[in-house]
Amino acid sequence: MFKPLIAAALLMTSGLTLADEPPLTAARYAQQLGVGMDVDWAHTERGIREFDPLVVRDFRAKGISHVRIRVAGEPNEARLIHLRKLVEACGQYGVIPIITYQADAFKSEPDAGNEKEVVNWWIAVASYFGQSAPLLGFDLIYEPADKLNHNPAALNRVYEKAIKAIHGIDPQRMIFIAPRLRAAPEDLPGLKLPAHSQNYVLAEWHIFPWGPLKTNGKYPWTSGTAAEKAAIRARIAAALRWQQKTGHSSWVGGWTVGETFKSTPTASQLAFATFMACELQKAKIPYAINADYQFYDGEEGAWRPAPEPLLERMIAPQCDKPDEKPGHHGIKPAARDAGRATPAAASTAKSAAPSGSSVNPG
Repeated sequence: MFKPLIAAALLMTSGLTLADEPPLTAARYAQQLGVGMDVDWAHTERGIREFDPLVVRDFRAKGISHVRIRVAGEPNEARLIHLRKLVEACGQYGVIPIITYQADAFKSEPDAGNEKEVVNWWIAVASYFGQSAPLLGFDLIYEPADKLNHNPAALNRVYEKAIKAIHGIDPQRMIFIAPRLRAAPEDLPGLKLPAHSQNYVLAEWHIFPWGPLKTNGKYPWTSGTAAEKAAIRARIAAALRWQQKTGHSSWVGGWTVGETFKSTPTASQLAFATFMACELQKAKIPYAINADYQFYDGEEGAWRPAPEPLLERMIAPQCDKPDEKPGHHGIKPAARDAGRATPAAASTAKSAAPSGSSVNPG
């Protein structure tokens, strides 16, 4: 069903590749990701309607260096054109775009038909962009869950087929795959990775995608006790062990402090935001913050004032140094926010666009 569209897309993307650029490895790509944010710019009607390229400028000025663009529905012409608009805007302002597919049907029923739908979806998107926009990443399935929790073989099979198809179109396209159980880091060893894929395949995992919600009557974070901090460090350590064993890089696709930011942040929320950001940055694992609509008012074109203290700590925390006493967390000077990526990384991202331009913790 996608063949006519793919053929047209191939013509559109001809001549859009970047010449004389050195090959980009997954490790270098992960280093450039820095701090990002999950966005609904191509996911909800409101997100699509309110998107303005200047929003990307605001994100970059705040210190956001990549965005995770959630997408649902068929890759029709209108949706692909909109994605192109987003990728071009990201390239203009030096922000790395990552497209992530909702794949709801496959998550609910991972049969052969839905598996084919996932693979065809990515063939259409990969063909549309061709070998242009080298910093554009593909996150194959947004939060594997539902029946995939009990069917890792189906998850690995669809990954294998999609990776083969995408790399048949662009051998150097950066691809993210996530384990079962809502991308828990403990399940990273269950991923079946293609041989010699370290340079172009990364893992995506989650930790507190909607904040430290109550489980079995208890919260995994209250005041930041030693036990609570140790539990979080153990989850990050699980991802680091997997990286060391496999040689692959990883990325946290989304985390936040909670679902409601209607009042002044609490001391507990501020402490959690600082601790999480510091631990991930110390581990040198890039991450995205969930999600744009909680922090940015698309209709007004401005950052929401209530959660801004939290956002500052999630982007640029002031972390304890080894020779300092604990408890001196704060925020880095605001001037550093916009300069987190190196000029070279921002310049590379700017040239990357085509020319012509859920609910459970962890």
